Amino acid sequence: MAERRRRLRPARALIAALVALVIATVGAVALRIGPGNAAELSAAADSKTVHHAAAPKGKWIKVDKKAWNAQKAEFKKVKARKVPATAKRNPEFNATCKYSHSGKNDPIVFPGQKGKSHMHSFMGNKKTNHATTTASLMEFKATSCVPKKDFSSYWVPTLTNNKTGKAVQPSEFIVYYGSLLDDKNKKKTMPMPNGMRMIWGDASKQKKTPAGSRDAFYCSGGPVEGKSRSKDGNWPVCGDGGTVHFMMRYPDCWDGKHLDSPDHKSHVAYGSMGDCPKSHPVRIPAITKSIYYPTHGVKEGYTLSSGMASSMHGDVFIAWDTKTMADRVKSCVRQLVTCQSNGKF
Repeated sequence: MAERRRRLRPARALIAALVALVIATVGAVALRIGPGNAAELSAAADSKTVHHAAAPKGKWIKVDKKAWNAQKAEFKKVKARKVPATAKRNPEFNATCKYSHSGKNDPIVFPGQKGKSHMHSFMGNKKTNHATTTASLMEFKATSCVPKKDFSSYWVPTLTNNKTGKAVQPSEFIVYYGSLLDDKNKKKTMPMPNGMRMIWGDASKQKKTPAGSRDAFYCSGGPVEGKSRSKDGNWPVCGDGGTVHFMMRYPDCWDGKHLDSPDHKSHVAYGSMGDCPKSHPVRIPAITKSIYYPTHGVKEGYTLSSGMASSMHGDVFIAWDTKTMADRVKSCVRQLVTCQSNGKF
């Protein structure tokens, strides 16, 4: 036993020395980084943090009948504007938005829970955070969108360039409100109720998106699938002729009863054969987000804060000046013509 103890002493001494060396090295690195640089590194890490955990189950949120009835009554009183002969014949209006801010918040999936989600890039209402509600959107009306009467909030997971490690924020974010129903049903489109929430896509979806994949990033300008692909094959490399782009289309039918549902999707539905299903009889404008990123693509590819390219998703929290929404629906969608972001034909 005594002999064994003598053999262990040098080993223990060596371990102690190594531990001391590690502690000293870490301390030196910490001093070199400094508090300011440490904060920068932390922020950079946050933008690239990937969450694969399944979203918590939400709840059914009933529409405020009094508010909805008032909105419908106001809509009924609005008179459609006269359409000029030069108007484009595509039933839609839009909000043209710029990037506003970023944050690890999601007032739809994690309402009231600060910093709970992966990083998001927000467009629209400039005060959107974890505590956002319909009332707060209607109260704080500063927006990064045109028209300024659209107080809604729109957000997507933050995109990071794997080559530079920096976030790539949308350079342009256009939200189209249109309809793919037949003309008879387009003319029955109703305004969306304020407070409606919707999510397109699946943040937990992690699979490869090679050229030709559905619901994938593509090139706007030049070959759609890119002149080449990233090393992992999931991202287009557009070259000088194009930039990375993504589009997502939301449903155009609503159950007329709920502003949200447990999966943030079941209260709305896609039309079929030109009309809405009986379960979701209210025809609403179908939102299409057209997202432009100021990058031609890189061989190293990108990472979403939610993971792979396949995890791309988008949230919508509706809050419009009701008269403006009523005018756009009645003058543009119902008359089967195009209105610009300023409301003009």
